[in-house]
Amino acid sequence: MAADPYAIDAAFYDAIHGDGGDDLDFWLPLGAEHGSPVLEVGAGTGRIALPLARAGHAVTALDPSPAMLAIARQRAGAEGLAVSFVEGRLPGAVLPPAAFATIILPNDVFLACASGDEQAAALRAAATALAPGGRLALDVAGPGHWLDPDGNGEPILAWSGAVGGERLEVWHVRHDDLATQTRRLRIRYEVTAADGQVRYVQSEHVLRYVTLPELTSMLDAAGLRVLDTWGDYLLGALTNASERLIVTAELVEGAPGRRVAT
Repeated sequence: MAADPYAIDAAFYDAIHGDGGDDLDFWLPLGAEHGSPVLEVGAGTGRIALPLARAGHAVTALDPSPAMLAIARQRAGAEGLAVSFVEGRLPGAVLPPAAFATIILPNDVFLACASGDEQAAALRAAATALAPGGRLALDVAGPGHWLDPDGNGEPILAWSGAVGGERLEVWHVRHDDLATQTRRLRIRYEVTAADGQVRYVQSEHVLRYVTLPELTSMLDAAGLRVLDTWGDYLLGALTNASERLIVTAELVEGAPGRRVAT
């Protein structure tokens, strides 16, 4: 694979996100309802995959970052959790066909696909990996948290706190392009040591945003029928002010997406 796209972020991910998150109250019941095996796409350091494994699920954690997966493996090993880790991404990863009862793409993972064509290919690949009657769920930015070019170039303090005796500030600078539905996000990590010395590291990522009609069309083309849409992790209605867009879909019997090995 290419150079690790999240090597810098991996060092700070757990300090920022911790072991919890509001979305766990969505993903854990969903896993309980739809069953195992579960594939998490973009599993990172295991924030969701490990709780699913603790709940008794057979979990495969897919991620393109060796640095992220190294942390997840260490955490799983320390708890004796039998999680299967796969380095890769959708589309592109080699996954067993018709193997998973549940596939989840949480927390903007789907937006890491660089184009609409790549997003559609990722959903076709997911459909191929779903077992008969399997369910897919994904969580992306909602209408109330969409692209906003008016804020381009403005530094935003996204997180701050103490980490191991040092002070960490995480700054986001974005460039949103409505024409391509993309956000170029620069993340700057500023670490202040106890003696006042400051060091900086920076990562950059491109996210490709989607609307519900576009997403529904992609899912349908992959042979996935939309079941529900929500605007938050408490299953609130999707509105213009919703910061999240959460969609669940099921594999349609004989779906063409199952025949596409992308």
